[in-house]
Formats: sequence, structure tokens, C-alpha cells
Amino acid sequence: MKRCSFVVLLALAWTSSARAQSVGAQAEVLFRQGRDLMAEGKIKEACLAFGQSQKLEPTVTTLLNLAGCHEKQRLLASAWGEFLEAERMTRSASDATNKQLHGVAKQKATALEPLISKLVINVPEHSNVDGLQLELDGTPIDSVMWNRAMPVDGGAYTVTARAPGANPWSTQVTVGEQTDTKTIDIPDLRNLPRDLKPVPPTPTPTPTPVPTVVAPTPDDRGPAARSKTVPIIVGAGAVALLGAGLGFELWGSSTYDKAKAETMDQARRESLFSSANTKRYTAEGLAVAGVACAGVAVWMFLRHPHEESAATARAHVVPSLNGFAIVGAF
Repeated sequence: MKRCSFVVLLALAWTSSARAQSVGAQAEVLFRQGRDLMAEGKIKEACLAFGQSQKLEPTVTTLLNLAGCHEKQRLLASAWGEFLEAERMTRSASDATNKQLHGVAKQKATALEPLISKLVINVPEHSNVDGLQLELDGTPIDSVMWNRAMPVDGGAYTVTARAPGANPWSTQVTVGEQTDTKTIDIPDLRNLPRDLKPVPPTPTPTPTPVPTVVAPTPDDRGPAARSKTVPIIVGAGAVALLGAGLGFELWGSSTYDKAKAETMDQARRESLFSSANTKRYTAEGLAVAGVACAGVAVWMFLRHPHEESAATARAHVVPSLNGFAIVGAF
């Protein structure tokens, strides 16, 4: 059983590495889609692609492209914040490439700052009642931002105020795309007419129930005497396959990192990504075969003696397109 535990741990290590590789590949695909959409003039779709890529794998280059996309979309406050974040991420850079990115981010943020629009939520002292809560389009506004000019993108917003024992109050405001400042004064909610139609509370999403996994009941008839030679051989094969798969995965990850670091030669960058994906697919094939071998080995250890002779004679490890596979009747 110690061998089985080792196989499971190795499979888990490979799965974690493969998942990270897959996420990086997805982020790269979305990044390229964003560039293509920008070239086609599809600004909104490009911003969505860059945003999803940044969520999957945050990088300075993706963040700068997202900021530039939002600037073209005239979402100046969002673009300004993203340029500032890119500037902070590269502030301590020592290599030439990141120093250059730092300069670009700083220059763009400085140029955008005087153009962004602002919204002031003014809360007079007499309106600051106990338990007062403010929301902007359903998102809570922290009290530290009250009575301050908040950078906002141009557009229409709904400001809502709530307090215990008082009717909610809301109003709409439209802010211009550039160099516009609007101020909203929050009234004393205690002095509002009591017959106002209440503002419905922001719905709270219902959490998705987590299914309960019931562990299988072990066979209480006790193990019977049986040969363990074949299970040990199959288990050893599983370890070898998983080890080879992990080796290819690490090799592919190293190649992928080299591809990401290559920013000057696009042809070499594409070649490295292709090589990394080939190694990853090879690793996946070896790992699938290894996990299959591990499962068969565990099954052979646990099954009943009268099933062993026929299955043992018909179980074989054979090469396949993705590495190796277990074939036969089980």
C-alpha cells in the first residue's frame, strides 16, 4: 500500500503542474485574441479577452494591454488605475525590458490623471446617522471614500443610502467621460417621508450546495491469499510512467517560461510555445497511462482471489499514441 500511496502523490503533483501549464496556455490564447481583436477595431471584445487573460495569469504586459484597451474604450478611470498598478509592479525592476515597461506605465498614468472624471458622495454631519450604508450600483462604498472625489468611468450610476429604522433613498447621476465632476448630497434619512416606496435590498447570491461524498464501505470478508507479483509489476510501471510524465511536464514548463520571457523575437516565441505544448501533450499521455496502471495495480491488490488468474493472463501494457495503456479483460 506504500507503493500505491507514492503513486497517488506523484499523480497529484503532476496534475497540479499540468493545471498550471494549462492555465498559462489559456491565458496566452486569450492574450493573442485580444491583440487580434484590437487590430480589427473590436475594442470591447478585446478588453474582455485581455481581462480574462489577466485573471488567469497576471502579467505586466497583459495589464498594460488591458489599460490601453480601456483607454481606447474611453473608460479612463479604469485605464488610469491599471497603468498605476503596472507602474507599481515594475517599480523595482532591474532588467531593461521591465524598466522600459515601467516608464511606459508611469508616462501613461501621468497623462491620464488630469482627464479622469470624478464623483463626490457628500455626507453632511447631520446625515451621518448610525448604521448608514452607501452603495454605488449595488457595490458598498467604504466610509473612507465619503466626501472625497472618487475616480469613475463615464456613465450613469445609481447611488443608494440605507440606515436602520429609516426608508432607503436613491438617486441617479450621469458622469461625463472626461474631466467631469458630479456631487451627490446624502439627505438625513430620518427626516424622509415614511410613505416612500422602499428600495429593494441587493440580493445575496445563494451558495451552491456542496455534494456529500460518501466513502465506499470496505469489504468485510477479509483479504484472501493471492499472488502480488503482477500488481507490483503494474504498480512499478505506473511509477515509471508518471515519473516520465512529470519529467516532460517540468521540461515543458521550462520551455514555456522561456517563451514568455522572449519579448524581442516573435518567431522564436511562437516556436518555444509550440515546443512547450508538444512536451505537455506527451506528459499528459504518459500521466494518463500511469494513472491507469496505478488504478489497475490497486484493483489487483484489492480484488478477490477467484478473479485473479483470468484477469492476470489477459492484462497487458502496450504503447499508444499518448504513451502507454493497459489493455485486456478485467
